[in-house]
Amino acid sequence: MSLDLDMLKQLHKYIVKSFIGPWIITFLICVFLLLMQFLWKYIDDLVGKGLEWNVIVELLFYASLTLVPLALPLSILLATIMTFGGFGERNELFAMKSGGISLYRIMYPLIIFNIIISLGAFYFANNLLPYTNLKMRSLLFSIQQQRPEVNIRNGIFTEPVDNLSIKVNRKYRNNNTLEGVLIYDHRSLTGNNNVTTAKAGNIKITEDKTVLIMELFDGFRYEDLKLDKNKKKSNKTRPHQTSKYKKQIVYIELDGLGLDRSNEELFKNGFEMLNNKQLQFAIDSLTNNLYNREYEIWFNLKKYSLFKGEAQWLNQSDEEKQLAQIIVTELSIADSNFSINIDSIFHYLNVNQKNKVVDFALNYSRAAKQFVEVSDIEVQGYKRWIARHDIEWHRKYMLSLACLLFFLVGAPLGGIIRKGGFGVPVIISVFIFLIYYIISITFEKTVRELVLAPEIGMWISSFMLIPIGAFLIYKTANDSMRISPHFYLKLGNLFRKKQKQ
Repeated sequence: MSLDLDMLKQLHKYIVKSFIGPWIITFLICVFLLLMQFLWKYIDDLVGKGLEWNVIVELLFYASLTLVPLALPLSILLATIMTFGGFGERNELFAMKSGGISLYRIMYPLIIFNIIISLGAFYFANNLLPYTNLKMRSLLFSIQQQRPEVNIRNGIFTEPVDNLSIKVNRKYRNNNTLEGVLIYDHRSLTGNNNVTTAKAGNIKITEDKTVLIMELFDGFRYEDLKLDKNKKKSNKTRPHQTSKYKKQIVYIELDGLGLDRSNEELFKNGFEMLNNKQLQFAIDSLTNNLYNREYEIWFNLKKYSLFKGEAQWLNQSDEEKQLAQIIVTELSIADSNFSINIDSIFHYLNVNQKNKVVDFALNYSRAAKQFVEVSDIEVQGYKRWIARHDIEWHRKYMLSLACLLFFLVGAPLGGIIRKGGFGVPVIISVFIFLIYYIISITFEKTVRELVLAPEIGMWISSFMLIPIGAFLIYKTANDSMRISPHFYLKLGNLFRKKQKQ
């Protein structure tokens, strides 16, 4: 019996080792591919900013960590299919079952291992991911707000600061020497009245990147002069001043070239930057504020739109006050008898008074309708903002459960397809993950639009995997569902025939 236990332990170690290698490789590949998508999305914000390599590495590091919630479940699914598919392809799974080891016992060590991964994923999503999101968002925002590095190119106008354009005919990169310099200075906001030209020059930026220094040679400077307001304008051209110089040094103050990292306060209260405890506190506070706002709306609607008292008529004309007094008197009499006959009050008035009552009623109705519509937009916006916090609260638990469910789906699926490597497992795992991701995003949008509650919409995609995993495990354990290797041979021959045709 001890020998059997020792053999079983060795088998479990072999299964775990067979899983860890593909999992680490597929996880890194998934992060890399998603990171390429991130770079493609923000390439315009990164190019031409003169960023130092350490800033780019820091941004990519934070971006890689934010991609873990997507890469981790996909890598577990892919590695599981590869591992059990390899067992089936090498007939190792058949040998284990022939030795009296059930599929559940084969999956047992990896179930424990994936539970540990799931717990670690929750800790990461709840504690490290909010901090990473804050760092990444603030750094990306700083880069986006940073003015592009001064990069003067031949024959193209460059604007190092607002309302100042520079064009050169030729620039030598080795020593920043310029030929044929043309500068339009519109910083006075009075039009195109300041132009500088030079045959040659050179350019450099101070080490703190706050000042651009241009040394110009053999050029002219044209500047329009301001007219005296007391003198009449003549029909002649506007007076201007032309000066010739042999050497001139121009200092241009650059704003926004440095990287400002002091903007974390702008993002620290965002729902993606909070852990579940902070999210729950924010949800309770927002819900309480919403209840208070809904009560204020109801109170204002009741007091100022539905039941207007005598005080509302104080600023009206004498005729309107008289009409108001009649209505209030009748209402008081009616109230003492515990009945209000609106028709009798209305018929008591003359035609002019009736028209005024109708006009007042229409105006108050329109105002009440507009107030209700505006308030409804405000309340719906409040509820959507609360829903975003609820979504983020549930998402952290979804990540942990998805890691475990993808293993439970991938293990029997690998035993069914009986194919290892990066071929068929990649196709099947990507297909399954895309379906899961599309369903997850679709129902998440319904939660954002307040169609479904977060407790339902955020968990539908995960709950769909439970019966699928249970069905596949049952079929694989009973060997009632598997794909023969001859199927892949026939499929390969079919593709070869089509290629020859």
